[in-house]
Amino acid sequence: MGKYLPYSGTHSIQEAVVALHFRGPFSAEAVGRAQSNAQVELGKAFPRSGGIHELRVNQTGQGVVLQESGSPRLAGFELSRVKADAKPSRVLRIVGNMLTANFLEYKNWKSTLKDSLSYIKAVLSPLPLVGNPVMAFSLRYIDRYTFDGPADEPRAEMLLRKGCGYITARCFEGGPLWHCHSGWFDPLETGDRILNQLNVGSAMVDQAPTVTVDHNAIYQLTAPRQTIEALFQPSSEKIAHLEHALNDLHRRNGMILRAMLVPDMLSAIGMET
Repeated sequence: MGKYLPYSGTHSIQEAVVALHFRGPFSAEAVGRAQSNAQVELGKAFPRSGGIHELRVNQTGQGVVLQESGSPRLAGFELSRVKADAKPSRVLRIVGNMLTANFLEYKNWKSTLKDSLSYIKAVLSPLPLVGNPVMAFSLRYIDRYTFDGPADEPRAEMLLRKGCGYITARCFEGGPLWHCHSGWFDPLETGDRILNQLNVGSAMVDQAPTVTVDHNAIYQLTAPRQTIEALFQPSSEKIAHLEHALNDLHRRNGMILRAMLVPDMLSAIGMET
């Protein structure tokens, strides 16, 4: 009889993404200053750097074509660290109204949180937050479980608890392929709220049945943060700083996984209840 195996053997996390959401995009000049500062402060952590440009296009009767005049506008930048196989292990990116730190080689939450905060400070320090404040923080986890056995054998109950509340009952009747997408708000005492977007599905990945749990939790702020000090100041009953909010999002993600996964898998990834 086959069984599900966690993505990395000791844990199931394929990718973690820490993000800040701004009211809107920054100017090209502000993006350029942030890129220069990040390259200086984070050059050792991210040896590769490049600008992300907004392509100028015209809509014609024959479709979309690039404009012949005018240089592309600097819309963001990306810093990256790659592995021996040339695939990225970490990516720090600002584009549009979002700053994201993607961890594609996950070690643990303690180091992920520490590194995220240092990366965020380096990018934010030259940016004009008064005119374009932080509206939300978010933490996204993508967990993956691969079935080791015949492709027609896996069933949802071999990995997930029936009646857990996060997976519709129809998924437990769907055989090896199914999906369930849901969302909800968690209100907070500070007046802020957390939007949870939970997408869980089973599909064929590299010719093996694979369950992916994609949980994106967005900490939506009632009071936008207009300075770096406001982001990193100590928490109070009425306002949460960035580190506190991210720790809370991490804790809530763990609660969801503990409610969803069967005891054997929780034991395999070190999350026994």
